[in-house]
Amino acid sequence: MLSVHFPSRIYEHPASAQFILDIINSPLCLIFIRMIFIIRILGVIYLNIIIDKNCCREIIDNIERRFPGNNIVRTIELKNISNATATHPDMQIHFFSKSCAVCAPECFEYYKKSLQNITVISGEMTPSDTYPSDIAYNAARLGNYVISNTRYIEPVILEYYKRHGFKIIDTRQGYAKCSLCIVSGAAAITEDASIFRSLSELPDINVLQIKPGSVELSGYDHGFIGGASGLIGSTLVFFGSVSGEIRAFLNSLNIEYFQASYGKLKDYGSILCGGD
Repeated sequence: MLSVHFPSRIYEHPASAQFILDIINSPLCLIFIRMIFIIRILGVIYLNIIIDKNCCREIIDNIERRFPGNNIVRTIELKNISNATATHPDMQIHFFSKSCAVCAPECFEYYKKSLQNITVISGEMTPSDTYPSDIAYNAARLGNYVISNTRYIEPVILEYYKRHGFKIIDTRQGYAKCSLCIVSGAAAITEDASIFRSLSELPDINVLQIKPGSVELSGYDHGFIGGASGLIGSTLVFFGSVSGEIRAFLNSLNIEYFQASYGKLKDYGSILCGGD
């Protein structure tokens, strides 16, 4: 039984004191208290959700309400990139799995400290301002496939996936993660023609090609659908409103989706998620 010390005035009402004690010592309350204690001691976090530090407050608030109890981590700014993508998650960190990630060296200490129950590896390459020097961590994992421009991708990423038997799909599009909205382990959405052709040849992948120009990115003519979306658990989250074409595609696959804001889609470098 828990020992509880009340303020002295409550003993003027013994029935109230006993009522509170009965609640505190009830089996359900004791289980709840013990669960909270274990969670606090072990530092258990259901999911680590990485979001652009410049993402608007409305989106952050809506994600926190829709997915409560998770560890939301804001990105830091890459020193050698001067445009809006300097704070994009997909330009600085890549998840191999729910429990392991690799990131740019300058981000290593930050993510090692901020991510709960994730093994974080420091990469070899430091992204810089000009393409293709900025795409080192912009690889996309889709089921057993990895899509990237292999000439410029972080060597740790390639080595990991080759060692674990993934099929590497080399693409001319360096911004592979930006360009791919990962719907599930067997489905994706892209604007990029070359990525669409490569994925269309795979018998176990369902891919939708949409027209470019539907996504905004500060400082650019347009952004990418992958940068305007990301999976949190099995729910596909969008930074804005999706078209009827996309809704129909998702509904045909029974994919749950959540629009974290309304209006035109905005590219914030995707949502990256790991840890459970």
